[in-house]
This record gives sequence, structure tokens and C-alpha cells, in this order.
Amino acid sequence: MPAISSPAPSAVILVTGANGFLGSWIVRLLLEKGYSVRAAVRNSKKGNYLKDQFKSYGDKFEIAVVGDIGKDDAFVQSVQGVHGIIHTASPVSTIVDDPRDTADEEVTVSEEVWNEQRLEECNKLGKEASGLAKYSTSKLLAERAAWDFMQSNKERISWDLTTINPPWIFGNKPIIHEVDNPASLTSSSRRFWDAVVNNNFWGVAPLERPGHGWVDVRDVAEAHIKALETSTAGGERIIVTAGSWVWQDIINTAISLPSHIYKRHPAATGPLEVKSRLISWDTRKQERILGLKFRSMEELVHDTLANYSEHGWY
Repeated sequence: MPAISSPAPSAVILVTGANGFLGSWIVRLLLEKGYSVRAAVRNSKKGNYLKDQFKSYGDKFEIAVVGDIGKDDAFVQSVQGVHGIIHTASPVSTIVDDPRDTADEEVTVSEEVWNEQRLEECNKLGKEASGLAKYSTSKLLAERAAWDFMQSNKERISWDLTTINPPWIFGNKPIIHEVDNPASLTSSSRRFWDAVVNNNFWGVAPLERPGHGWVDVRDVAEAHIKALETSTAGGERIIVTAGSWVWQDIINTAISLPSHIYKRHPAATGPLEVKSRLISWDTRKQERILGLKFRSMEELVHDTLANYSEHGWY
């Protein structure tokens, strides 16, 4: 399938998981770029919230209630007449715990990496595997199934597939998806809140390695749309990350901001030198195909904390 020309006012894009943290940002950017959006949600209540959020776009925004996305025919009706699909929905809940990784060797992550160790953990431990392993394995198996489907049906389908592989996604400027208070923040957003505001790192020391990668939600949303618009993205797995981090990097960044932005927690330590980060990322494919320029950690932390204040949370 050829890439979608931008802007494409006549193009209809289906976004699954449209009421989620990432999905809602993708919807917003698509509408801002002039696309028509069909937002797939699991029930009408979630759809009504989005309708209110995007009511200014009129008939360029519509809701498709798909119910149980685990059913084979969940999207049969909602895909009719669309020009592209951005699939962010997941039937597995996000991270429920994050056991410490104990690697001591530096690792460079590229698109050739499939996180096999998490799959092995789930195969070995079953329901006793960590929440992180279960979540990661669900993502791995879902992506593999998509690529296997493409390979098995390549002679009879006319569209292509791109997978965007981000690490930890942060950022809430503004909050688009439905969030009533900090306690209802999900996954990485809740971890960010607890770390920066409450000095609670969920049992992981701020300087503890190996750390991970990070990216602003606005940049991940942009990456998905760029993939739709870029023909050379077809058939590719693309890592999208702004760099490596440990929690102390985020605390150091917050401390560097004006006091009216970061209301420092009494127990927060720093700034402290982060001597090394064990994980690095090979992002040459992203640079070559999508050409994104990522937001800085300072912009991410500043905007997120400012948004907390705007909501009266902080």
C-alpha cells in the first residue's frame, strides 16, 4: 500500500485504543493535520469522553465501538473504508510491577532485539512471572503474530505493516485521555508522578542501572503518523527513543528547573552524577526513515510538571 500523502483531508484513519494515553495523542495530531479519524473504543462511555474532547472537529471525528478486541471479528466493521490503521490497543494491562534487572554489561538495543528473556521468563514461571515480563511478552507475541500474518498472506494483501517500538513513554502536556486525578494515571505516567512528586521509585534506587529508554508521548504519536506517510517505513520495525535514562536523570532535570515549576520533595537527592547507563539504543533506522527530532528531557519534565499545576494536583 503506498504511503498516504500529507495533508490528506479525504483520508480516514482508524485508531485503535483511541482513548488511551498514546492513542488519544495520535487522534489529536491526526485531526490537527487534517485527517478524518475513526476512533475505536471498547464501550460507548469511553467514546463519549473522546467525542467531547474533539467536538470542534465535527464530522471529521467518529467513534467505533468494537467491544472485546480479543474476538476475531472485533474490527470487521470499523476497518471498512479506511485508508490507514494505527493500532495501539492491547488486551493486556500495563506494568503491574518492575523487578530489578541485574545486568552489569552494556547493551545496545536495535530492531534485531525481540526481548526474548521476558518470553523465557513467562514460559518458565507461568503466572508467577513478573508483571513486566507478562506485559513485555504480550507485546512481543502480538507483534510477531502480525509479522507472521504478513508473511503468510503476502501474495494476497495489498497493504503493508510498520511497527513502532518505543521504550518508556512519558509526558502529559496536556492530558487528553480521561484522568480524574494522579491516582488514575496509568503505567509510566503514574511512575513518573510518584518519582518526581512523591520521591517514590517503587523500590528501584534512582541511580540503579541498567535503566531504560525514554520518549515523549508527543514524539511517539508523531512517529506513528510519519510511518503512515513514509513509503520506506513499510515492512520495518522502528525503535523510537530519545535516549537512555535512570530515574536520577529525571530528578536532576527537575531540580534544574525554576522552583515554581518543580516543588522539590524534601527527600529528593541531587543533583547527582549518573556515571553510566548500561543500555544504549541504535536509532539509525528511525533517523533515516522517519527523521524525527525528539523533545529534550528538560522540555518533557517542564511541561509535565506545569500540567500538574494547571490541574491543581501539584
